Amino acid sequence: MSLPLAANSFFATTTTKTIQTTKSSRRFTTSSSCSATKNDSDEGRGRDDDENEKQKEYYEGLYGTWTVTSRDELEVWSYRVALSLACVGALGVVFGDVSGNEAMVNPSYFLGASGFGVALVLVHMYVTPIKRVMQALYAVGLIGSLGIVAYTQNGGSSSSLLEFVREHRSAVWVIGPMFASFTGLAFKEGACYGKPEAFLLFLLTPIMCLGHLTGLASDEVETFFVASWMLGFLVFAGRKYTQAVKDDIGDKSVFTFRGLKTDEERRDYLERQGKDLSLMEDAM
Repeated sequence: MSLPLAANSFFATTTTKTIQTTKSSRRFTTSSSCSATKNDSDEGRGRDDDENEKQKEYYEGLYGTWTVTSRDELEVWSYRVALSLACVGALGVVFGDVSGNEAMVNPSYFLGASGFGVALVLVHMYVTPIKRVMQALYAVGLIGSLGIVAYTQNGGSSSSLLEFVREHRSAVWVIGPMFASFTGLAFKEGACYGKPEAFLLFLLTPIMCLGHLTGLASDEVETFFVASWMLGFLVFAGRKYTQAVKDDIGDKSVFTFRGLKTDEERRDYLERQGKDLSLMEDAM
């Protein structure tokens, strides 16, 4: 082979190897780039999860730390809507009576009673027996109200529940337990959150009922009581929406701890939370 031909062969071989190496390098670089992009994406999602976790607010309770879950929020907002429904029902009763539209009194009354019943199920109270008593009083008042309506619809002289109670003062004994339950809820809201409108309802509700039962309150005074009570209820129901969700929950660690069935479960819970085991004795 001549020198020029050998030189050309050498350069051709070298060029071919260089091209192959370059292509191989490009394939490696592209593969590495895709892998890096995937890893970056995974790390990004991990950082987002960490940030979401950090965004949760944790609160220190008597028995441990706790946070607000989506279920907690649903319960609290449902409680507030139920109170609003009760308020709308009460407003409907007052409007129907003032306007002379007796046909809307009974439906409005039971609309409000239904909303109040739901609120009693959803309300967060530390002392369960008190909550059960309030629910029992509500049930007695509801049954009494249904009994009066059944009577008026079957030959009674009154056209509505409100008219019957107005004509028969002793009927307060029949529907009164429901209002006693409402008084308890108003006290709970006033004592826990210092709401003046709740304290107003706590005072006005029994005064309004007893004033009518005893006959000590004149028609003008009763009208004033009802108007003041209705105004207080409107403010109370409206201001619930301005309150932080965690406030309506209270100390969730109390409900969690008391929901544990055995002493062993309670002991394990306190140890995980780093709490003193003497809290078990306090909870008894």
